[in-house]
Amino acid sequence: MITLIRDATILTLDASDAIHRRGHVLVRDGIITAVGDGDYAGAERPDTTIDGTNRLVAPGLINAHTHSQSSTMAGFGDRLSHPAFMWLTQAHTSRRTADEIRLAVLLTAWGMMASGSTAAIDHFPGQRFTAADMDAVLAAWEETGLRAALGMRFFDGAFADIFPEAPLPEDLKARIAQVEILKPQGVDELRDLMGDTIAHWHGRAGRLSVFPAPSNPDRCTDAALLLCAELAEKHDTGIHTHLLETRKQARLAADKYGETAVRHLETLGVLSPRWSCAHAIWLDDADIELMAQRGVVAVLNPESNARLGTGLARAPEMLRAGVTLALGTDGASANDNMVLHEAMRAVATSHRAAEPDRSRWITARDVLRMATAGGAAALRRPGLGAIAPGAPADLVLYRLDTPWWTPLNDPVAQLVFAETGAAVDTVMVDGRIVLDHGRVTTFDTDALVREVRDMAASLRVRNADLFGVATAIAEIVP
Repeated sequence: MITLIRDATILTLDASDAIHRRGHVLVRDGIITAVGDGDYAGAERPDTTIDGTNRLVAPGLINAHTHSQSSTMAGFGDRLSHPAFMWLTQAHTSRRTADEIRLAVLLTAWGMMASGSTAAIDHFPGQRFTAADMDAVLAAWEETGLRAALGMRFFDGAFADIFPEAPLPEDLKARIAQVEILKPQGVDELRDLMGDTIAHWHGRAGRLSVFPAPSNPDRCTDAALLLCAELAEKHDTGIHTHLLETRKQARLAADKYGETAVRHLETLGVLSPRWSCAHAIWLDDADIELMAQRGVVAVLNPESNARLGTGLARAPEMLRAGVTLALGTDGASANDNMVLHEAMRAVATSHRAAEPDRSRWITARDVLRMATAGGAAALRRPGLGAIAPGAPADLVLYRLDTPWWTPLNDPVAQLVFAETGAAVDTVMVDGRIVLDHGRVTTFDTDALVREVRDMAASLRVRNADLFGVATAIAEIVP
């Protein structure tokens, strides 16, 4: 299958950082084979030609941290503390059927492709899981046509960071035990379950990856963290986790380990470029230096951090230290949408008021690299994030006949500061068009809307006991 995009403005983000004002891209069997100015003059005859007039072609953005299970929770709550948010999210996302898991993935995928993202790391689920859960979520991602890494989110210890300091009332503890909310999952069970899932799904269709993914290192035993490193080495996968999202998590890690969470991973001998760490807010200088030395990817989630008031990641210091940075939206429960353009703009602007030296500001080009090449590093997919011969054809076409693109001044700056995802016209993943003039081609969005609405109403009734417990805890946690 050969597709030619012609007469387009092309933002390559390749090694030479070329921008072609009227150029072409040729794609054969999912791989870019030619990029250049002017008309395509090669010998190959395209099966499909896409007119790129008044279109910008850019690499697909990579959402390196999200949670498909919370895709139904846009507009959920306001002025919630992080612990209250975590408890209430459990009630919304627990006890889903295989079809409900699928619907949540499709909703996430729709939000991504409609706003210019072609790949994601899905940190799923938020509770104990089964092989059937893993099959359901991965089959759904395969259906979407997007590129995805499933981070199998687990914990074999307690969520100490979201419990109140004072002991819970006895009746509330009994209710928690009865509904088994946040019940840990044992290492022996996880070893078989995660190993089998990786063996069955990792590399499927050339688009799916499967990572072991601690919920948070200090919610896991050392045995579980060592298991992650073992599985990742055996199957050549990444490892994905939350890391130091809140000040309390940093304090608990220091109390538990006698050192920071980052240095404890180093002490265990597991810290490596395989790790991508979401949030990474409460780091000290030595942590940042160590992450740079070990090639760890820090995944910034500026909007969810601001919404929940958890802090501001030290992005400028990490960038100057050489830490690889990627971007995520987080889940819709914490951020409300899958628009990575908003995350780019937030990272580029949030530190500027506190830094009088403009030469030290994060630039639009810096954050666009985070959302493309940085995300590719987190996904462990070299070649993604650029339009160059030999790279996978994950491409987005933006309409230039929109107010914020008129006139076309600087494609990089406008993509970061002006674009909201609203001008996304066509999305291609692995050479296949998954969004065609704004219409999803891989699943029925009209049916999805109806089914998600029914699902949300059903879960409210089915999980009434969980909502009761979560609400009771949310009212007493700070």
